[in-house]
Amino acid sequence: MSGDIKLQVRQLVWEVQNTLSTSKDPSEVSQALLRLSILLPHNKTSKSQDFPDSRLSEAKKEFSQHHYVTFLEFLISKLSVDWLGGLGEDRRRELLDRFFLDGVHQDAFIVLASAVQKTSPSYKQDKCVSLLEQFLTQNKLTFMFWEQCITIATGHMIQTNQSESRRQPRVHNALWEELVTILATIPDRMANKLQQRNHPAFYPEQYFQSLALSMWTTLEKVHGAIKASNDCSMAFLQLLLGKLCIQGQAGPVFRVLLPRLTRQTHQDFVWQRVSCLLLTGVQDRCVESLVSHLVTQVPWYGILSRLLGDGVLRSQKLKYILTHKCLLIRHYEQDLVVQNIMGYLADSQTRRPLLIQTLLRLLEVWSDSSAIKHTSYDQHAYLSKAILASLAHLNSKEKQENKQDLIRRLLEGVQHHIDSPVIKIRRLGMVVAESVTKTVDPDGQKLNFEYEEDEETARLFSLLTPPSDPGDELEVEMETEKGLMKKTSLPQREDTAKTSSGCQEGKMTSPQSKEGSDSELDSDDDLEPYDMPEDVKKSKVKQPVYIRDCLDGLISNEDADRMEACLSVCEQLVRRQPDNLEEVCVELVKILLHLQNNFAIPEFTRLRRGSMLATAVFCPLQVSQFLTTEFYAPNYTIMQRLDMLEVLVGAAQELSQPIKQKDTRPEPLVQLLPTPGEQTREPQHWRDVVQRRIEKKTRRFAKGASKPDPTPVPNKFQTVAGHFFFPLLKNYDSRQNTLDMLGEDSLVLGRLVYSLGAILYAAANTMVARQMAKSLLEFVWVLRFHTEPYVRQSLLFAVSMVILSVPAHVLTSDLQEEIFEGQQWLQDVLEKDTDAECQKLAVQTLMLLQNTLQQELSGGDKQQ
Repeated sequence: MSGDIKLQVRQLVWEVQNTLSTSKDPSEVSQALLRLSILLPHNKTSKSQDFPDSRLSEAKKEFSQHHYVTFLEFLISKLSVDWLGGLGEDRRRELLDRFFLDGVHQDAFIVLASAVQKTSPSYKQDKCVSLLEQFLTQNKLTFMFWEQCITIATGHMIQTNQSESRRQPRVHNALWEELVTILATIPDRMANKLQQRNHPAFYPEQYFQSLALSMWTTLEKVHGAIKASNDCSMAFLQLLLGKLCIQGQAGPVFRVLLPRLTRQTHQDFVWQRVSCLLLTGVQDRCVESLVSHLVTQVPWYGILSRLLGDGVLRSQKLKYILTHKCLLIRHYEQDLVVQNIMGYLADSQTRRPLLIQTLLRLLEVWSDSSAIKHTSYDQHAYLSKAILASLAHLNSKEKQENKQDLIRRLLEGVQHHIDSPVIKIRRLGMVVAESVTKTVDPDGQKLNFEYEEDEETARLFSLLTPPSDPGDELEVEMETEKGLMKKTSLPQREDTAKTSSGCQEGKMTSPQSKEGSDSELDSDDDLEPYDMPEDVKKSKVKQPVYIRDCLDGLISNEDADRMEACLSVCEQLVRRQPDNLEEVCVELVKILLHLQNNFAIPEFTRLRRGSMLATAVFCPLQVSQFLTTEFYAPNYTIMQRLDMLEVLVGAAQELSQPIKQKDTRPEPLVQLLPTPGEQTREPQHWRDVVQRRIEKKTRRFAKGASKPDPTPVPNKFQTVAGHFFFPLLKNYDSRQNTLDMLGEDSLVLGRLVYSLGAILYAAANTMVARQMAKSLLEFVWVLRFHTEPYVRQSLLFAVSMVILSVPAHVLTSDLQEEIFEGQQWLQDVLEKDTDAECQKLAVQTLMLLQNTLQQELSGGDKQQ
């Protein structure tokens, strides 16, 4: 550019500023603004009195690059009611506003936003806010975005070593960062500055919707330029989208962009290319927030495949987020997330190897015993869902090639899941094992397990079927919630219509079928016997009356009817407290403990445990000594040891309950006649009779204590509590061939701690409870860092039982050190434990402890 043009432009700007500063004549001000407005980039006037036609474009470029920003700042400094009072509204909009709205849009936007922040409430600030609002309402943001796209394409791009989709314009980095920051924070800036005077156009929902619509219009222009083989760049849109996502505004932006991109990319390859460049070209630090929103909002993996293309193969950050962080580190409640990720990886032949790698990695982590113990159940269930969702997309060739690796990794983890004391973890292992074996090797041997099926298992098995393409209905569903409600309610209405029509057809055809039904009534061969659930099954064997006969019947392993009759009446016989019960109680419990259901007796487990429980209640000393000794003895199964603990806990709870002494004397069958003294008693006065009748029929709402105070009853469990409790603590660390509680038998250890806590609670407020609580806290302190979540949950339960069972003054005196250490441990569990249930129990126990201590301290202050 020649030097004379630069001098002429500088001279013109100086003259206009001088006129605006000194002149108060509106006509001179208008003329000066009109002379300079010729140099605005979007002014279509080709005639100028200051520049020849051939040099006008150079003058516009010089003014835009070097003088435009300073002149806008000068205009803002002169904004006042006095200065603009002479200009009419039309002239002010034609001459003054056009410098901001028809100039270099990005510079004008930055200058106006900065001016709003720097000014106090005044006419100047209101005018700047009004001009910013016009940027939104007059679609100036679209022109600003499009200028950034075509400016880069015309020579201001510096080529780097990055790929074409990742080129960044170094020249515009500083300007773009400032512009993008302002665009993403306009609602916050306006709310903080204007407060009650804020305009609705700057409310977050409306503003970001308007911003997204401008971005979409710019994308349409980019699409048209690409189809016309014109150069353009999407670097600015990528930078802006990433900034909006990382600031938490992905929701309102994608509510506008996502339905339109879904519709346009359905069959248009150019739109698919535009979408891939836009979404995969954001900065690495913004990828996670963008992908997290996409995988949760896109309704089908085919749409995600069209939007992202093969970007996961080109971007290492995107690959890490999709195949590692979204699957192994984070977890989502929606099953749609794993279906979208796995379906996206399987939707293209170029991405299918990555699907196999991800599946093998998932199975490896799923099979790791350490991962099972140190991750929450929600995380592990999410990992299992990802495995099942990936199995749904394997073809026969991939199954055959990777069968050995999949089965080997699966078998390593199934045993760890079955060994877990958590029922849900065991069931997850069974479901995944069955699914993998049936899917990978349908003709081979299959694993079959017995477990309770519920809604969760149904959801897991449903993931083995890939979701289908929602088709054209998806567009309507994604546009408005009203459309979604109509789509979801339509099948129900159809089903209802079919049902009603079916009923009408049945009513219409019933007279016709009635003619041929008379001949069928003569035959009784097809009649089925009616089930009478109230019928009582009569046993062929007479029920025993004595406890000795019951013992003999339980020992007989050949007569099923006799064993069933003896088992059904055993508890009743024990609760009658026969004289020889103490002599046979240990033998009876031993027989019941080893008794097996060889004849499929109904309610066998309940009858067997009920009989042992009744025996332990009426012979607590003998039975407790036997069970606590045999608990650590060899040659017992895990189930038998758990039965011992359950019997001890049940007996302790029943013994600790207060029993009302009922008068069991029978009523006399013959009414006694009154004695002669009663017959000769003088008749009562009529006033007394009337008063009694009035009192009898009078209803009183408050008359003092209506019931007598409860009569204190001694705790029957007090004398035997130590026999139930202390022997269970002595050999917990012993290791045997059939019992290793510190090793693989953590289920028994967890149930043992639960049982100790329940027994202590049954002995609450007894003399021995203090020593029991101290021993239990020491036991908990040894096991507090156990790796199994189930054991840690039982330890937290035991601590809560200590707080409930021991008086508060004992906690603050005799157990002060143990309670202080336990409180610190509870804080660590709350902050650092990976299991959500442990954290929940820690919060409840801490609140219980704090409330108990506060009540004790407040009670002590009142006494003082």
